[in-house]
Amino acid sequence: MSFSRDWLRLAGRTAVITAVAGLSLPLLAGTASAHVPTYGAQCDRETGVTTVWVEAHGYAPKDVVNTVNVKDGDTTLVNEVFKTDFAKKTWKLDGTVDHKITFNVRIDPDPQQPTWVLEDVVVTVKACKVETTKPTKPSETTTTVAPTTTKPSSSAPTTASTVVAPTTTTNPNDLPDTGSNVGLPLAIGGLLVLGGGGALFAARRAKRGSSN
Repeated sequence: MSFSRDWLRLAGRTAVITAVAGLSLPLLAGTASAHVPTYGAQCDRETGVTTVWVEAHGYAPKDVVNTVNVKDGDTTLVNEVFKTDFAKKTWKLDGTVDHKITFNVRIDPDPQQPTWVLEDVVVTVKACKVETTKPTKPSETTTTVAPTTTKPSSSAPTTASTVVAPTTTTNPNDLPDTGSNVGLPLAIGGLLVLGGGGALFAARRAKRGSSN
């Protein structure tokens, strides 16, 4: 009877140890998988920012050289040597353009553990932010016309003067001018006419007086 009880106790202890060992295996596996680096890249539509990150933990610090290298296209984001751990690094990139991110985590010499390294792992991230530009109003162009100033000519204006020669009309009935003065003969003739008229008037008057 006591033998069966001792057997039951032994079986119970064995079961407990087995259960504890079974629970410990995942923890051991997690520790072993700590050498696997984590990385990523994504574009957030809400913020319009592309985020890139990388980290590595649990690497051997002796007899090896651990290197992490991350590039955005041809631009190097990081290229560093680390020992046991590489703390998480994050980069914020422009979300309006596409990005080609290349990750490298190397161990030199190669530990023959492919899960511990990254060899030219490429992650392509498409742009998630559309750049909006406000339409620009056409510029209003104001044209100022300068007043035109005309300078007076320094030379006096030329006035064309037309000299009209006096027109002389010749009466065909007029006698040609001979150069002699006809005024004196005319005056003498006038006096003779007046004298003759006076003498005739006096003779008629004397005749009337005698007839009375």
